[in-house]
Amino acid sequence: MYLSSKAEVIIKKIIGLYPESTLSIGTFYQEKLSWRVYGKNCRLNKEKLQNYEIGSLTKVFTAFYFIELFKEKVVTSQTKINEVVSNLPTKNYPTIGELLTHQSGYGYLIPLKLSDLIGIIKHKGIRRYNPYESNMCADNVRKILIEKKIPTHRRRVYSNFGYAVLGLILSELEAKNYEECINAFSKKKLGLNHTNFGNTDLLPGYFRNKNYGNWQWLDCENNLGKATGGLRSNVVDMLKFSSKILAESTFLKQAESFSLMGMFKSRDGIWMKIGQTGTQLSVMMIDIENSSSAVVLVNCLNKCSVSLARELLLRAFEE
Repeated sequence: MYLSSKAEVIIKKIIGLYPESTLSIGTFYQEKLSWRVYGKNCRLNKEKLQNYEIGSLTKVFTAFYFIELFKEKVVTSQTKINEVVSNLPTKNYPTIGELLTHQSGYGYLIPLKLSDLIGIIKHKGIRRYNPYESNMCADNVRKILIEKKIPTHRRRVYSNFGYAVLGLILSELEAKNYEECINAFSKKKLGLNHTNFGNTDLLPGYFRNKNYGNWQWLDCENNLGKATGGLRSNVVDMLKFSSKILAESTFLKQAESFSLMGMFKSRDGIWMKIGQTGTQLSVMMIDIENSSSAVVLVNCLNKCSVSLARELLLRAFEE
């Protein structure tokens, strides 16, 4: 795997600041996966690949699932929530497309209550405390859908709750809980063997070189909060996933439909998604024009990971 001098400097900086952390990097270009894992003192870590909390990159898996459902004509981007979810009142509910692109009108703080905000203060932030651990089980999501007033103006606001609703829609369509849906999709459709919601081979997160463990999720019957950021994966699986995205015929025929993946497009045309939990950071960048991607996973919070992913993507052609 080719590394520019700039990438090497960033890697040394990350590991230097967080010597207890494990950094995984990789690229996909011309049908080839290239990856490395670094541990203490920037030495290449040749041990078994370990999983990371990938945070909001979970949303990309959910979105890609819906792309498959659109192709199969099970639903469309214009299908409204109440056309799938049963026993909802008559309201002008958002569409699946609006949920995917964070234009549903559901606010950033939903479903957080005062008790959740107090929990954040009590734990001095979210490094050890998952504010979505138990408040988006299916019954509560349904309750909010029934009781919450829907804004008529659907402006773009990042919404974790919107993706919990997408998780509920998947559950209704497949007659399974969200976790079962994504586990089956990841393994059978995408061929990913290490992407799941379990704790096997999972790295703990670090803050100021202190082990902060991992975010916990309540084991309710259908915890839709996991749709906001509950998946765990490793660098090889994430690169394989990015290759599946690049090969998707929907995007090859109609590039603008890529916006349904819930990713951010930079000025230079690169699509990006950042995932973060209490103490872990994940970055995926995709260059559709050059059919390439880059992934950075690290079990600490270091924003240099974003610039590292961009540098890897820009230099992938020099492999």
